[in-house]
Amino acid sequence: MKLHQLRALVAAARAGSIHEAARSLHLTQPAVTRAIRDLEDELGLTLVVRTSTGVSLTGEGRAMLRHAELVVHEVTRTEEEMARLRGSQLGRVSIGVTPLASSTVLPLAYQRFREAMPDVQLDFAEFSPAQLADQLKNGALDFALGSSMDPRDFTSLRLELLATFPMWFAVSRHGPLSGASTLAQLQDAEWLHTGQKEEFLALLSQLFGRAGLAPPRRITRCASQTLFYGLAVNGDVVTSWTELALHGARESHDLLPLHLLERPPARKLYLLYRESAVLTAPAGYFVHCIKTAVRQQQSG
Repeated sequence: MKLHQLRALVAAARAGSIHEAARSLHLTQPAVTRAIRDLEDELGLTLVVRTSTGVSLTGEGRAMLRHAELVVHEVTRTEEEMARLRGSQLGRVSIGVTPLASSTVLPLAYQRFREAMPDVQLDFAEFSPAQLADQLKNGALDFALGSSMDPRDFTSLRLELLATFPMWFAVSRHGPLSGASTLAQLQDAEWLHTGQKEEFLALLSQLFGRAGLAPPRRITRCASQTLFYGLAVNGDVVTSWTELALHGARESHDLLPLHLLERPPARKLYLLYRESAVLTAPAGYFVHCIKTAVRQQQSG
């Protein structure tokens, strides 16, 4: 199989049509069709089904797509790295994150990285732990910063523990919940979180169960860190925050830690890689900046 065949399959799967795939690859439609047919002939499998509205992948095609995406991403990344070494461009780094990274080590690491490499293109994307794993496996990300209460979410990846962050439940310092003195007063409140709902529900069930109470009914997941902060400081909601945020940043002026509750489990932040990943020079330097930021925060 040849690289242009894999690129044609990936482009057709993304675009949903041969026409759009050809346009994205700057090729003719017959060239893309031929590349996919040659790949199917070589494999002895039907990968793509053509219809009047476009194309779709067969089961075999979806299985092949995972491998094709990985090869295409790795070749593209290698081409960019070699071009960077030739001085024709400075490269690109794609980083996946979960919300904890955005509010802890990433801002410091970004600042340090930009001082040394101001022109490298950076792409940040926020995903759930499962989505991070998928994006790393198909080569779409150079590396990721992921957080989970259960590291088994990342068993298919190479992971390195970066830091552990103590957590607090908190409410708006200026809202009506700031006067709560018992857990029962928070039973009807809305509980806002950024992680996996099942994980958070299990935590609240244990917390309220030990007090002989049913868990809250109003549990909302918020995938946007900006919206999460806005709702936390302006709404009647209970949220969880790192100790770092509550005692060392602007959140400390707006949020009140709830000392009447047990504290939620500490969150662990991991560096995540695909098992066979080879980092480009810019990606490797960003990892160095992240580790430096962790040491800086821990010493401060």
